Amino acid sequence: MPETPRVLFVTEKYPWPLDDGGQIRTFQVLRALAGEARVTLLSTGPQQSGALEPLRALGIEVVLVPPHRRAWKLPFELARALFTRRPHPLPKNFSQAMLAEIRRHLASGSVDVLHLNHLDAAQYLEYLQLEPGRTRTTIDTHNLLSGLYGHLVAAAGNPLSKAFTWLQWTRMVRYEPALLRRAEHVLVCSEKEREALAVLGVERVRVVPNGVDTSYFAPLATPPENRLGALELVFTGGMDYLPNEDGARWFLERIFPLVVRGRPDARITFVGKNPSSALRAFAREGQIVFTGRVEDVRPFVQRAQVFVVPLRIGGGTRLKLLEALATGVPLVSTRVGAEGLDFSADEHLLLADEPQDFANAVLALANDKPRAARLAASGRARVLERYDWTVTTQPLIDEVRARSGDGRNP
Repeated sequence: MPETPRVLFVTEKYPWPLDDGGQIRTFQVLRALAGEARVTLLSTGPQQSGALEPLRALGIEVVLVPPHRRAWKLPFELARALFTRRPHPLPKNFSQAMLAEIRRHLASGSVDVLHLNHLDAAQYLEYLQLEPGRTRTTIDTHNLLSGLYGHLVAAAGNPLSKAFTWLQWTRMVRYEPALLRRAEHVLVCSEKEREALAVLGVERVRVVPNGVDTSYFAPLATPPENRLGALELVFTGGMDYLPNEDGARWFLERIFPLVVRGRPDARITFVGKNPSSALRAFAREGQIVFTGRVEDVRPFVQRAQVFVVPLRIGGGTRLKLLEALATGVPLVSTRVGAEGLDFSADEHLLLADEPQDFANAVLALANDKPRAARLAASGRARVLERYDWTVTTQPLIDEVRARSGDGRNP
């Protein structure tokens, strides 16, 4: 009988609470692995009490190292980023304690698979002497940072910021593919990312798309009553994540005024943690609302007539889009916002990249309820077919089973 494989799962950020897309993907991948392997999670300490129990409930052993970042060090880290080979923020997130703990587990002989979550964790490969054939290495990229940094360069307005971002982008373009080539397996979220890595010589790549818990994110049997008859729009996501903040600002500055011109009763709610003071300055009672972190985003999504995804910068996990469609809410997105996902414009959602086109799409759904209902139903059907977490993590489970079933390590 084949032995149960042993996985050391390393992540810089502890995967609880589930309040952003990266955390959700990390947790769901852990849950899938825990069903097939003995998993040890190595991470920095969680910031929330009670955060250990959800992982331990999956049968995962949790090993913590002390948090190593300090806010007062940020100016120093930014200055150091001008002179280091590794692009910012990787040196900032490097932990000697984490590296020592990885080495300790590897030396014990108790690791069949070293699973490195994000590039922050993958950077430790540079400092490890792994015995060929003994421990296999997997990197889950979540998103390709070289592409994300390229978008950031294009979006930067301040000349100093643009120059700094360009410098980090040039380093990331060299560093990221070189590091990924060290791993025996690389996980990406989309076929487009797999193709991009193939061009860069990264060949052992498996697509594990992002997903959604379709039983948790589901339409209400009876839609909530809209007593005021207002046009309710919603956007969800961590507001401290740059692509989300950029998209929110663009929507508020360029798109929302056009929507209000067509529907003066329109209101938008931004649901997500840590909105900046610059974003909060847009708040208008009864019209533009920032909730901050909430325990459950579903009530905000379920009462909306239109969900908006005004992302201009790629690299995000786009789980917000899957959650909205699973909930049965009509959706308007930019092409960047829906990138890498298998949805068709005018069949599952509406796509628009220019402010006027985006506003027109929002108003079209608001004013044509039968069309909006058809899109919502079709969108949820596609999510059920292709993007439930039980579907998207199946390739990962199949690989673990195949490796353990033939007597080899996974």
